[in-house]
Amino acid sequence: MSGPQKRIAGALLAGAALIAATLVITAEKNTAPKAAQNVVVVDVAPQRKAIETVDKNQDGVPDWQEGLLATQPLDLEDTTASSGYETPETLTEQFALEFFQDMVRADNYGAFGATDEELILSASNQISDAALDTLIEAADITVSDDTSVPALVTYGEAVAVITARYPSENTENEAVILQNALREQNAAALEVLDSKITAYTNILADTKALPVPRSIQKEHLDLLNSYQAILSDITAMRNAFSDPMLALLRMKRYEDDVLGLTVSIINLYTSLLDNDATWEPNSVVFTLINVGEEI
Repeated sequence: MSGPQKRIAGALLAGAALIAATLVITAEKNTAPKAAQNVVVVDVAPQRKAIETVDKNQDGVPDWQEGLLATQPLDLEDTTASSGYETPETLTEQFALEFFQDMVRADNYGAFGATDEELILSASNQISDAALDTLIEAADITVSDDTSVPALVTYGEAVAVITARYPSENTENEAVILQNALREQNAAALEVLDSKITAYTNILADTKALPVPRSIQKEHLDLLNSYQAILSDITAMRNAFSDPMLALLRMKRYEDDVLGLTVSIINLYTSLLDNDATWEPNSVVFTLINVGEEI
């Protein structure tokens, strides 16, 4: 029991003692025998014993009164209370809680409440929105006014070098890894996805930090958002056993995200080539283009 709670409990006990003393005194008055006529009765007041005032810290304020002066207000949203309630963190937990609350509300409304089908559709739309990525926008990148051919060549080379800088330790497709882990009910099998998550995290961060020629700003943003989408998909797969709802939603869009990454890479280098950017035949740029076509 915390300090404020102890003080409040002490105050309640002291208050109960005062009330009990008052009831006892009142009862004694009501049960006193009536005096007979012509008999002189000396009314002797009942003995009253004062409750001892306790002031342990000797500050002049009784302990029972200090108990009413809580130093901190009660926090009704404190999730660390002894009730054991914890705020839902995963999308699966949030969906379960929201769906249950919607069902209770619907039951309270009776015939005017939503049907089970409507509740399921509403909950599905809510969790689908929760699985969306926050798009990277122009304000999040550094745009350069240098749109010369050398600047485009340097940029294109840098994008390709970044992807080659962070190879994944496991080349097996992440969807296949997830499928096998679920079939075997082996959460540890998903640990191999950690290297892929690290690779995409670094690729996204380094590519985002590149100065971008203004003429290819849109293509650059498309590439960044494609990297981010794949990263979110793989991260959800990695946590499939702890948050299956999110993993399911991300898997539904995974194929489209892979296609989006392919299109983003091709569009970016097509735009660079259209603006007269060229690279040596052994440049890592062509390796990236080939990989994009094979994704």
